[in-house]
Amino acid sequence: MNYYFHIPFCRQKCAYCAFYSMPHPETPHFDAYLDHLAKELEISENPPAETVYLGGGTPTLLDVPHLEKLFSLILRHIPLKKDCEISIEANPETLDAQKVALIRDFATRISVGVQSFSAAKRKTLGRICSGAALENALSLVSAAKFPHFNCDLIYGVPGETPEMWAKEFDFLAELPIDHLSCYALTPEEGSLLGGDYAVDDGLADILWEKTALLAREKLGMARYEISNYAKKNGECRHNVNVWRGQLLRGYGPSASGFDGVDRMTYPTDFAAWLAGVPAEIDRISPRRRLNEIFAVNLRTAKGWTRGMWESVPHADAWNLRQNRARDLQNRLSGVILITEQRIALTEKGLRFWNTVAEEILE
Repeated sequence: MNYYFHIPFCRQKCAYCAFYSMPHPETPHFDAYLDHLAKELEISENPPAETVYLGGGTPTLLDVPHLEKLFSLILRHIPLKKDCEISIEANPETLDAQKVALIRDFATRISVGVQSFSAAKRKTLGRICSGAALENALSLVSAAKFPHFNCDLIYGVPGETPEMWAKEFDFLAELPIDHLSCYALTPEEGSLLGGDYAVDDGLADILWEKTALLAREKLGMARYEISNYAKKNGECRHNVNVWRGQLLRGYGPSASGFDGVDRMTYPTDFAAWLAGVPAEIDRISPRRRLNEIFAVNLRTAKGWTRGMWESVPHADAWNLRQNRARDLQNRLSGVILITEQRIALTEKGLRFWNTVAEEILE
């Protein structure tokens, strides 16, 4: 089983973010969250964890006593497999030496939301982190020697050039990271930026291609998913497992889960979650669910192998997937590779994954 905990609190809402979060929380909100989470964990039967992921929001906005309680609840109620991966998202302005030491004792993987090393670009993105806070946080995390260390960056900000984007990698090269996530700025509904800026698709394509080159040459990383890059054995196992249709249990407002048949999402409202409003069930036909799982993991460079597909709950026959892939190959030239044991997208296919997914899901 894979577990996701959504900690919804943020110091303020970043302009690009459309995830559910509560800006400017107070201590009683932290207490109410942890008290309700404890009740949910106590009444649940939780199978051993392959991975645990703490996202948000900003999990590290919690102060040390509340973080200690959160970690204690997880360890008390969820048995961890020996090689369990435990990931936590962190914003640099919320980190100090005491928090980093606490997190290092609990987590095997930390993901720091840098977004940019440029103060001007961070301002455009609505990130309140100062240069000094960013430098201090990255120094603390580097010294803590996490087994896995990720940074998030955003590209395609209005006015950005390929040269400006390349400069970000000079800073990254000084860090002991083994994973990098790079996301194109997009006008997400519900974000503060919304549709108030024009997306330059041509520039975004150029920067996406350049990212793979920079990651390889400056960081020794390869693209393993459309937006994610890693050194050998540095991939985020939690995300890989979810992309491949493995079981997922979610805790917290807006958290999602998957039981092998249905997806469920808890209310995107803190008060409703506290009141025990049940998760919304996404129930679709078995055929459509398999198509969805098949499409999602085609976001990865590896795609599907026969063995991986046959491990998916209720998977249909591999030869049927090959036949459907050949049909897709005939409709969309140059987007998919098919062998006896593997189905994967080409570089072109990864760039146009949305189009490929629409074809698979039709």
